[in-house]
Amino acid sequence: MLVKWCRAMLLTGLAAMSGTYLPAASGQIMSFARPFVGVGSAQQEIALNPCLPEADVLRQFGAVAVEQLRQAAARWPANTCRDAAVSHNLADWFYNSSALLAKTDRPLVMAVIIQKRTRSLAACRDVACLRDKLPAMVDWAKTNLDRTPVYGTDDQPINVEGALLSLPKLSLRGLHLPLPGQEKFCAGVKIDDLDFFSTNLKVSGKAYVLVKCREDRGDRKNWILENDGGKEWRPVVDLRASSMQIGNLRRNNHPIVVSYLEENRGTRVRILSYQDNSYREMLRFLVVDDQAKLAHAFEVEVNTDF
Repeated sequence: MLVKWCRAMLLTGLAAMSGTYLPAASGQIMSFARPFVGVGSAQQEIALNPCLPEADVLRQFGAVAVEQLRQAAARWPANTCRDAAVSHNLADWFYNSSALLAKTDRPLVMAVIIQKRTRSLAACRDVACLRDKLPAMVDWAKTNLDRTPVYGTDDQPINVEGALLSLPKLSLRGLHLPLPGQEKFCAGVKIDDLDFFSTNLKVSGKAYVLVKCREDRGDRKNWILENDGGKEWRPVVDLRASSMQIGNLRRNNHPIVVSYLEENRGTRVRILSYQDNSYREMLRFLVVDDQAKLAHAFEVEVNTDF
């Protein structure tokens, strides 16, 4: 399940509270026979809907999950889950906003807005406050979700990885080994223990090479090396990734890099920006598809230094 952010992400809808979800986005309506959207874990289900019926959570996930549900519900004003309209809208907000972040071509902007608005909800002291704020917030999430761009097959994200370099010892003079973490992640510390690839990163006056372990130790370690015309190659990206793509955003004349790492629980997305002569992480989140193959962003972390 390779998640394609950059320009073609994923789709979503809305969540209802009555024991049946009725997502609706871009004219699409789907029904679920259960109160769960099928994202795979109790923690994620509760994150999308803190007002799930306890009996269903107990039956599906067990007593530990019921305690997690109670803790999640306790973060909201008393009687939130007893108010049908408010509880519906609260689940609606989490469902749509998490899907919007998974799909948008402006993830950093949307992540900051979504976190700010969720904090404003968390500051509510009573149900009336939630009743006042939620409808406009849900409308905002749905509207932006419906406006997310859809791209054709000729306008897909660009992979960082290019062709395999056949003679790296000649083309990469000035490369100092081992690379950071090479001894831990690769089968050896020599140049013959690595594979080198050209990249589709285009920056004036600079050259880039993607490096992977020829044989790894179970972790997909990746480095991107940069050369600005001097004698040395230096790593500007150092992370575990299943794949990397070039984003459509730019900072300091360097393209954004988006990495994807397939995990047991979903796809870990990292968005990297070039800062201070290296790529640094701006945003990360875990993408998980629900039962209807709609994607949601969980465990969102924003680097506020950018």
